[in-house]
Amino acid sequence: MGIGTALLAFAAPARAADRGWELDALSVPAAHRISRGNGITVAVIDSGIRTRHPVLAGRATEGPDFLGETDQQESWYGRHGTTMASNVLDVAPAAKVLGLRAIRDDEDPDFKTWEQGLGKAPAENEVGALAKAIRHAADAGARVVSLSLGSDAPFSAYDGAELEAVQYAVAKGVVVIASAGNEGDEQNPVSYPVGYPGVIGVAASTPTGDRAPFSSVHSYVDVAAPGVQIWGARFDSTGRTSGQGTSQAGALTAGVAALLLAKYPKLAPQQVADLLKRTASHPGRHDPKTGYGVVDAARALRAAAKVEPQPFALVGTERAGGHFGPGDDGTPRRVGQPWEVATLTVAVVLGLIALAMVAGGFVLLASGRRARRRGDPSPVATVPSVAGHPPQPRPW
Repeated sequence: MGIGTALLAFAAPARAADRGWELDALSVPAAHRISRGNGITVAVIDSGIRTRHPVLAGRATEGPDFLGETDQQESWYGRHGTTMASNVLDVAPAAKVLGLRAIRDDEDPDFKTWEQGLGKAPAENEVGALAKAIRHAADAGARVVSLSLGSDAPFSAYDGAELEAVQYAVAKGVVVIASAGNEGDEQNPVSYPVGYPGVIGVAASTPTGDRAPFSSVHSYVDVAAPGVQIWGARFDSTGRTSGQGTSQAGALTAGVAALLLAKYPKLAPQQVADLLKRTASHPGRHDPKTGYGVVDAARALRAAAKVEPQPFALVGTERAGGHFGPGDDGTPRRVGQPWEVATLTVAVVLGLIALAMVAGGFVLLASGRRARRRGDPSPVATVPSVAGHPPQPRPW
């Protein structure tokens, strides 16, 4: 998985937002007359959580650290994950949160941007952390997995083990939700885990319902949720702080999914995805900026009353524009990405390959070695992974 941009994007919103505006924008007060999330566990796979924070106390537990660390008492621990857990509980106050650590906060001394990690193999304990955490969440009884994290490197961070973990969870009835990313006004790379089939992709919206300027733009964006000036638990105090990013949008949407499953526990993940999309602010029109629009929790709950539950099912793996089975929603995967950035990315890759070839030539000259036959494969410079592993994920 890729790593690299700021923890939270700090683009200015379209207009000033009132504190707590996000709950009204999602119609949460009306939704609470129908469901408050009772009996549902949401797994927040992130940088760890501080369960003693007043907002989380009694409603959150911490599971295994899939980085295998013993640094949970450090002053910087759980910065991002604690805030995300509180955003989930703001929407679904009767739900429970299971915190699973699979990524590092920026303040973690072992955190590396993708540039810093280039050419270095990831630590052994970091390999496969996200995939293991997703599987653990499914086995531990979570009905929703919230992934406010992802790749932002300028190359693919697709990981087959992570895709298989998503499929495993979805087949067990787990709704998997991921943030779209905060690179919409920059490189806008294809990101994972949001790009995997079976994942509900969430963009960040402003109080006007438009795309937040930083929110990544792709065809796998399913819906949008508030993502600017969002109040969440501050990890190093007993209070709250304001932040923004698609991280918050994804966590809030995970809370909405918890409301749906608490009231209608037999709904399959693909049905939850469908309900969120067809009750959003522009359900008949998909665009790669905000998907089918801003989530409406009350409308989704009312619509769910008329839905006949379906069996849980595996999802397709190819060209899954709708994220649940084959097909494409008709929008390019890199909508909104400037041509100059794409050109620059290609140029950089070609330059690295050329540099590697030149370096290889010097090595051959120095050693006097030559390829023995035409059929020998030539060395190829590979950028996307190190020692067979994709770059590691980071918070959005």
